Amino acid sequence: MKIQLIGTSGSSITANRTSTAILIDDDLLIDVGEGTTQKLLKIGAFNKVRTILISHLHVDHFMGIFTFLWKKWLSNDSNPLTIYGPPKIQATIERIFELTSSPVDLFPFEIQYKPLDPGESIKKVGEITTTRVQHPVYTLAYRIDRDKSICFSSDTAPLERMVTLAKGCDLLIHDCSMPNKMAELAHSWTHSTPKDAAEIATKAGVKKLVVFHILGELEDQMAQFKQDAQDFFEGEVILAEDMKKIKI
Repeated sequence: MKIQLIGTSGSSITANRTSTAILIDDDLLIDVGEGTTQKLLKIGAFNKVRTILISHLHVDHFMGIFTFLWKKWLSNDSNPLTIYGPPKIQATIERIFELTSSPVDLFPFEIQYKPLDPGESIKKVGEITTTRVQHPVYTLAYRIDRDKSICFSSDTAPLERMVTLAKGCDLLIHDCSMPNKMAELAHSWTHSTPKDAAEIATKAGVKKLVVFHILGELEDQMAQFKQDAQDFFEGEVILAEDMKKIKI
């Protein structure tokens, strides 16, 4: 299973990091933050993506999908696309298409929307397992099981249900928006710290933990984020950087 961290910044982009996007085996994309399409073109993966999982409808996690879909249209790419996401995923995308005068009737490809509403339970749909996490808007965490397993928390305060979702995963990519010393603020904004992520990884028995979604304004402290996680997790800790490749 091949993972490439396309965009890794939390909330705001920086000169070095764009918004959230994670590519799995070249054909599945989790979130489509700003800048994703250009990076996919650079690595030759753009035309291979067949499935997109949107975690939630905050700007830094899904606004890049419109650039993606326009490029797919202008490239005359007829391969169908399946988009999973929160309950309002289709209505939201179609409304923005309307506001931006997008010629959807000219798209040579079919879009199949699959809204997911697992609530506080855990729901499995084929190779995808999902649950709702704790964030101000409806937000989904995802697990993908192929020959190996990867779990992505998206933006969330620490949540025990993430332990269940990530149980035995080879790789957990978890929100670590603020350092341990800012835990109270992180939790009030429904985000997590490296300690939170490390404790979930430990309870779930995952092999590797990716420290992810570090706020752009805290980029100069990234080394500390990794250390904050290593203090509470015995497995391998990986610091998320744009375009980093991970093989599991």
